Amino acid sequence: MVCLYLPGRLRLVQYVFLPLLIAAGCAQYSRSILSPSVRSAQSDFNNQNYESAIAKYQQLSLHYPDEKKRQYFHMQKGRAFYLLRSYHDAEDTFREYLKTYPEGLYVDEAETYLVKIRSLRAEKERSYKLQREQIEGDVRLLQKILEQDPYNAQVHYQLASKLWDLEEYNEAAKHYLKAGDIDAALKETELIQNRLMIDANGNAVPITPERQQEMEQEKNPLVVFDVHSYEQRMKPEVFGAGKAFRVVAGKVRNQSSRVLRDASVSVNFYNIRHEILDTQSYNIGSMGPMEVRAFLVNGQNFDNIYNIDHFECLPFYQ
Repeated sequence: MVCLYLPGRLRLVQYVFLPLLIAAGCAQYSRSILSPSVRSAQSDFNNQNYESAIAKYQQLSLHYPDEKKRQYFHMQKGRAFYLLRSYHDAEDTFREYLKTYPEGLYVDEAETYLVKIRSLRAEKERSYKLQREQIEGDVRLLQKILEQDPYNAQVHYQLASKLWDLEEYNEAAKHYLKAGDIDAALKETELIQNRLMIDANGNAVPITPERQQEMEQEKNPLVVFDVHSYEQRMKPEVFGAGKAFRVVAGKVRNQSSRVLRDASVSVNFYNIRHEILDTQSYNIGSMGPMEVRAFLVNGQNFDNIYNIDHFECLPFYQ
């Protein structure tokens, strides 16, 4: 209880200053515990480790007590996406800033970045159109050559590669096969072996980007996504709350067409020197094709929770 006496006046209402003192203390406490994260994020940004910086700026933009600083962290996240050439994510970040802070400190800069992104996208579309027109012209020329010289293996091979660039995969496969029939040595080229496969019926099938993705999914079937991290609060204290462990939660998807046995997720917690502070595992069990399961682990085997700089989630299965 806090009471204030003034000469010649009645005692003021109790608790006048206590909420203000607590609020100021909480803000100062939050700044002190987040300061290592601020330094770590800026270090990652300066060292061009933008992926790590983005994750840290995201948390700081949500939880830092000073609004001006939150605006800065939000913009830093957008700048990092832009420098990564992840323009779609950068655009979303700058638009979110303008929506959240319509009168913010960095409105002009955010709008400038959006103009740059639109310009880059338009330039990319123009470049793609010109490139496609050039490839289409090459295809027409090679087809005319084959009309005069239909058993030219190199022309078939070049035509197949041009058709592949135009995403005409089935037609490209025909010319790759024709080139190999005329010149057996071409069948052994890395390009043809990477683009054609033999199916169960003995037919050559093009390995399209979609099919390549399916093959990768079968090869690496378990993926972790939608990961979140936060500090678990245990009991209230005067300036905030005690934090006992770091919680990491997310989801796992079996993106393959087969059943996976004994699936699990192992989470490693690291300090800024990339030394492991703790490892915790979550056992999922069997997972059917395309099944999604959630996981949650509590990192706690370390002296100080604020020594945690980053973590990684590693899926396992049999």
